[in-house]
Amino acid sequence: SSGINAEWPLRPGGAGVTVAEEVALKWFELTQTGLPMCALSAVFGPLQLTKTERRHLLSEQIPWAVACGRAATFYMNIHFEEMLERDIGEVRRMMRISVMPGGSLTPLG
Repeated sequence: SSGINAEWPLRPGGAGVTVAEEVALKWFELTQTGLPMCALSAVFGPLQLTKTERRHLLSEQIPWAVACGRAATFYMNIHFEEMLERDIGEVRRMMRISVMPGGSLTPLG
């Protein structure tokens, strides 16, 4: 294993990853893969969020994640090891991913 996280283009540059952002990533993964483990995390992950965090997740981050998951290049087919030297903006453009509203990424459209 190379130890490379396949979601690195989805991560905010230099920022910590919140529970809400992790849940949004699970919605992205669920949209792309349909895997049950993603569905479980996507549904039960928000239970530990505050009301304000859940509201933002439901109104901004989940809609982004679903739209982005549909529009983006299927990330399981990407050889991220070959892209480590590229600019993150270039990788995001190639994958059709950009910064989330109020967080990390927004779908390009």
